[in-house]
Amino acid sequence: MAYPQGPPGEDWGGKTPSTGPSRPSPDGPPPPQYQPQYPSQPQHQPQYGPGYQQYARPPQTYLIPAILVTLFCFLPTGIAAVVFATQVNAKAGAGDLAGAEQASRKAKLWTFLSLGIGLVGGLAVVLSNAAGGGY
Repeated sequence: MAYPQGPPGEDWGGKTPSTGPSRPSPDGPPPPQYQPQYPSQPQHQPQYGPGYQQYARPPQTYLIPAILVTLFCFLPTGIAAVVFATQVNAKAGAGDLAGAEQASRKAKLWTFLSLGIGLVGGLAVVLSNAAGGGY
């Protein structure tokens, strides 16, 4: 039985029938096999916490709404919203996506709290002026 021959000088790793004693190749020893060396862990990619994949997006910052409610609704809680909103990108950039998610939730809470206080306060001013017969 005849086996197909591969390209000259290449070993396919299979057993071929031999009819006599094995002889070394006339071309010399086979060329060394190339084996790429990969690092066990890439150094340029940030490490994320459990459950996160490397292409996960950072959570929403709520920075623009936080600034707007700080200026137009209620200053004290608006400042807290801005502080938490700025922490989102800093924590996500450091690889702490769980902390960034928590800061995003707090920024959203303080933003809507400021908006609610501002709307209720504004409504109270409008109603008191209407009821009081403004001067």
